[in-house]
Amino acid sequence: MPLVKYKNKSGKRLRSVTTIIGNQLGWNKQALIAWYTKLAMSGQDPYVELQIAGRIGTLAHILIEAYITNKPVDQSEFTANEQIQARIAYNSFCAWHRKYKPKFIATELSLVSEKYQFGGTFDAIAKINNKNYLVDFKTSNDIYQEYEIQLGAYHQLWQEYNPNIKIHGAIILKLSKDVTMYEEKKLTLKDLNQGLSIFKLLLKLQEKKK
Repeated sequence: MPLVKYKNKSGKRLRSVTTIIGNQLGWNKQALIAWYTKLAMSGQDPYVELQIAGRIGTLAHILIEAYITNKPVDQSEFTANEQIQARIAYNSFCAWHRKYKPKFIATELSLVSEKYQFGGTFDAIAKINNKNYLVDFKTSNDIYQEYEIQLGAYHQLWQEYNPNIKIHGAIILKLSKDVTMYEEKKLTLKDLNQGLSIFKLLLKLQEKKK
């Protein structure tokens, strides 16, 4: 997916939610260091593997978006192995979709917060059992705490964009790339508000570092 450039109304370039969290917070750095070390000890290049994992995640998101919007997908720029693993993650999404039968209100929407001066692109908003949820698709190996902060920030973006459609909670959906299987974590509005409160501290820290 192309890199999104976020700008406020005056044209100033803004940082993204994931960039701010990545630059100011490192709650899962120990797990990442352990992963890097394991790969290096086995003779693999961690940076290459990280790039491949990112490409698989990108293609999985493209396949899901194409399914939701009923659009064709060009996979020619991805390797055969990347396509296989992304397809497994996509099948994991389909298993979740068959169970809950969500109605998607918005997907891959890029927004800017004029109030707090940041941008972000969230995966989807879906109606499930007459309630609206922020849904974030992950192909990572675990559900990290940072994701709750990320979704808290996305909730703020949506509230500024369309306050008439109330969000009742959020779902972090971890999609396996090895077997057709998913894991979900549901967040309440209290969780989202707490995530936003931490994200606002990160914004302050970003300013202090300047």
